[in-house]
Amino acid sequence: MDGESSALEVRRWVIRPLLYAWAAPTTLVGLTAGALTLATGGKAQVRRGALEFHGGFSRWFLDRRMVGASAMTLGHAIIGRDRRCLESCRDHEQAHVRQVERWGGAFIPVYLMASAWAWARGKHYYLDNRFEVDARRACGDDLRT
Repeated sequence: MDGESSALEVRRWVIRPLLYAWAAPTTLVGLTAGALTLATGGKAQVRRGALEFHGGFSRWFLDRRMVGASAMTLGHAIIGRDRRCLESCRDHEQAHVRQVERWGGAFIPVYLMASAWAWARGKHYYLDNRFEVDARRACGDDLRT
C-alpha cells in the first residue's frame, strides 16, 4: 500500500467515524427532520457521506417555515424540498457539512450567533452570515459580489 492510499484508509476508518461522532448532536436534529419526512411520504438517499431527505415534512418545513428555502443542512443530514433542489444545492450544502464537522455540536448556536451578528451590524441575517458566505464561496456562488 502506497502512502496516499494508506492515508485514505486512515481517513476512512479512523477520522470519518470521529467526524460523524463530533457532528452527532447537530445530525440528530437532522435525523429527526428526516424521520418526519419519511413518515409523511418523503424519500431518502445517501450522497457524499450525508443522508438527504426530500418531500413530505422537508418540503412543508422549507416552504412554510424557512420562507421557500431549497435545502438545509443539519449535520450529516440534509433536507430538501425535492430531489432537484438537493441536486442543485449539493455543493453548497456539502460545504455546510464540512462546517459542522469543524464546529460539532456548537454549529447550530454559532450559526445563529453569526446571523445575529450580521443583523446587529445592519447586514442581512442570512446573506451576510459568515457560514453562508463561506458555503457560497466554496461552491463558486457568491450572491453578494
